[in-house]
Amino acid sequence: MVIKTAVGGAAGVIHAVDSAVTDCQPNENVEARPVWKPMHKQPVYADSVAYVNGVSEEIFKVGFCLPAGPYVTDDDVRYIVGCIKEAIVG
Repeated sequence: MVIKTAVGGAAGVIHAVDSAVTDCQPNENVEARPVWKPMHKQPVYADSVAYVNGVSEEIFKVGFCLPAGPYVTDDDVRYIVGCIKEAIVG
């Protein structure tokens, strides 16, 4: 597999699913979303100590999350990479 043991056996997994397909797929394309807002920018942590250097803010501006998990197959990874390359090259 392309991503065989990257996070296998990670602590904290509390729920397993039988399929990567849901009943609310937005389309047949690759679903992506913005990365999580840096913790120190979230209101609940407004008064907490933060050690920052600007990296998390820059990643938040341009980063995005791609599909990941145990049901992302090698073919899925190839498809996702192909879509990204096509979008970049045009």
